[in-house]
Amino acid sequence: MKKLLTLALLLLSMASASAQYLVFHVGGGLASHYGGSTRNIGAFKVGAGFEVELSQTLSIEPSLLYYAKGWKDHDLTVPLLDDEGHQLYDDNGNARYGKMNVTTNTNYIVLPVLLNYYLPLGRPHYIVFSAGPYAAYGVGGKQKTKGDTSRSGAERYSYEVDAFDVAGAHRFDAGITAGVSYEFNRQFDAGLQADFGLLNVNHSGGKNFSLVLNLAYRLGL
Repeated sequence: MKKLLTLALLLLSMASASAQYLVFHVGGGLASHYGGSTRNIGAFKVGAGFEVELSQTLSIEPSLLYYAKGWKDHDLTVPLLDDEGHQLYDDNGNARYGKMNVTTNTNYIVLPVLLNYYLPLGRPHYIVFSAGPYAAYGVGGKQKTKGDTSRSGAERYSYEVDAFDVAGAHRFDAGITAGVSYEFNRQFDAGLQADFGLLNVNHSGGKNFSLVLNLAYRLGL
């Protein structure tokens, strides 16, 4: 993450001879893990970036975002245990099983550095294609579990823990951001943006994925 931050600062120092914009971002959509059977939960991001034009069709934009994402493990089959941790059986002597649901909400500070390509449709209308790396650090979140019969008392029905205190959880994440959007008048921008994590962020090897509708407003400097 330090290398990515150094790159962003270097780009900012080179920006004095180019058109520059302060870009405000807000977006919402869905997040999960890919490569597994997890289900989607809501995602949200907000932040700002500094865009520097490299040519009439290319720009580079480092940003700093607050990003809420996560995943849900739904209907996990678990053995039914009594309060002393012993397996429960039905009248025929067969082991009894129940369903456990685990919802993990994680919050990150994210630093993406995107290269934007502007395809003119006839000024002031553009289609913008964006891609680049991101680095992220987890700053909080909760994991809520329902139906965990290995716990005692009320926790058998529901309990919460800090998401990054769970065994095998990793705060650092990195990956690729890609998106496409429509821009009007070099000021307003709306489109879809996806993040594909490249690092495992939990003990089961899950990688973050999110897809959001991103809205942006540019302010010329």
